[in-house]
Amino acid sequence: MEIRRKAGAAIAQTAVYLLAALVFLIPLIRLLLMAVTQEDGCGLDNFAELLAEERTREAIVNTVIIAVSSTLFAAVAGSGLAFLVAYCNIRRKGLLEFLILLPFIVPSYIITLSWSGFLSSRGAFNTLLTSLGLPAVDIYTIGGIILVLGICNIPIVYINVVHMLRKIPRDMEWAARACGYSQRQAMLKINLISAIPAIAAGSVLAFLSAIDNFSVPAFLGISSGIPVLSTYIYEKAIGFGPNAFPLAAALSLILSLIAVAGTLLEGFFVRRSASMDSIKEDYSVRVYFKPGLRRGLEWGILGIFLALNIIPMASMVSSSFLKAYGLKFRLENLTLDNFAFLVRSRGVVAAVKNSLLLAAVTCLVCIVAGTAIAYVKLRKKSRAAVILEKCASLTYAIPGIVLALAMIFHWVEPVPGFHPGVYGTIYILVIAYITRYLVLQIKGSTTALLTVDPAMEEAASASGRGFFARWFKILIPLLAGPILSGAFMIFVPALTELTLSSMLASAGTKTIGLTIFNYQQGGDYNLAAAMSVVVTVLVVVGYCLINRHKLSSASSKKEEKDYEPAYTKSHKELQPNSGTQGN
Repeated sequence: MEIRRKAGAAIAQTAVYLLAALVFLIPLIRLLLMAVTQEDGCGLDNFAELLAEERTREAIVNTVIIAVSSTLFAAVAGSGLAFLVAYCNIRRKGLLEFLILLPFIVPSYIITLSWSGFLSSRGAFNTLLTSLGLPAVDIYTIGGIILVLGICNIPIVYINVVHMLRKIPRDMEWAARACGYSQRQAMLKINLISAIPAIAAGSVLAFLSAIDNFSVPAFLGISSGIPVLSTYIYEKAIGFGPNAFPLAAALSLILSLIAVAGTLLEGFFVRRSASMDSIKEDYSVRVYFKPGLRRGLEWGILGIFLALNIIPMASMVSSSFLKAYGLKFRLENLTLDNFAFLVRSRGVVAAVKNSLLLAAVTCLVCIVAGTAIAYVKLRKKSRAAVILEKCASLTYAIPGIVLALAMIFHWVEPVPGFHPGVYGTIYILVIAYITRYLVLQIKGSTTALLTVDPAMEEAASASGRGFFARWFKILIPLLAGPILSGAFMIFVPALTELTLSSMLASAGTKTIGLTIFNYQQGGDYNLAAAMSVVVTVLVVVGYCLINRHKLSSASSKKEEKDYEPAYTKSHKELQPNSGTQGN
């Protein structure tokens, strides 16, 4: 019996290794081989040919400039906002955090579409500038791409930093104050130094997001002739000629090396900050501003986010009701025909159905597979599960456009002589989505399982409960909430995905993101705006419903009174150099 059990475990482990290789590793290996394939065998001629082209060098330089500049913008803004929300006595933190996270909730191509409509040549803002004798603002430039990418990546830095700031013990600040530090010095030399690993990790993630992003440079850069590596790979892959795919693969390898290096760097900073993972977050206020300064900060920040997020969105909404692009928002120019067209269009309806099906199947498979892998990893200490998670992390770390190209090379003939016929069908999109997002569910389920004491399962087992009874009576009721909440972060990206779809979708498998992209590229801006409005409303409402308990509890935790608590004042009176409040 013991021999059979060991043999079964060995077979299962081998099957997991083969699955990991087939789904995650071999597609990337084939991409590497395609990059070095040339007419007379293998070599580096593809790289030499690419680097000899001026457009390739321009794409590399543009990618670096845009990624670094947008990362600096996101790092400064995200870290500053995290400090204000985590430590200061400003009010309306729930609303402020929602506005900060809005570009993370809404797809980046919709954010881009809203900005391109707001800063259009015939828009109200540029019309006002030109009437005042000032030059109009052109969003279809490198500066415009940097601005939109920076706005989209602020939440990435914010999420990393705000949690770290809350975990820094107040005892460290009090000890510094007792040694004669002012509050400003304590914040700079204690809290800032402790938060540097989180700031660095968030900045690296923002950099990776910038080089991975396809939609922003595609919407703003393709029409204006500004190449970056992600859009240049797309151009090469959809181009004609016998050498199109090898050149695209070579470009993908260059972009992947940058991404993998950034991922390793991000992992280094995450390990540096891992010592505080077990510390409970402290939501209490640490910096008290005087009422006048506090109100100025509150309304100033809300005004900035009104300009960055709400006004461009409002411009997009107004465009969706106009009869033609560029008309003024007047009663005689308003119509519901754009939304009526979306409802009647077979292509749009089919795209919505495809996206819903893809999101639902991806979410379901990831929940089941991700939770099973997390369970085996934690409870059984399985090495195979750990390796499978690392392989899944690799396909998430590389840019989406690179993964799409690898899917094409691999799934045409995954095993020599076997043609599954999935390329050009919706099945290739299902496989690509699961390959892309599985690691998110593994990590989410791992976090959820860590909250369940194994002793509960042991007690159920001792009382005669079987495996399925333990799952349905104990684990599923306890894990359902956290896992489904985390799965929302898979469902929404899968529902609104564009990068993989741009390479893998065929005429009958177009998705929501690809439909909006085609409308924008084809000049049907009002239809693109109308469809974007519908998607935005659905995504934001879904987010608020899923996180309604978190939003209400966070609001009650964060809303603080203007005055300082008595214990804080009495503590300050004991300090020789209390510093200036509000600095």
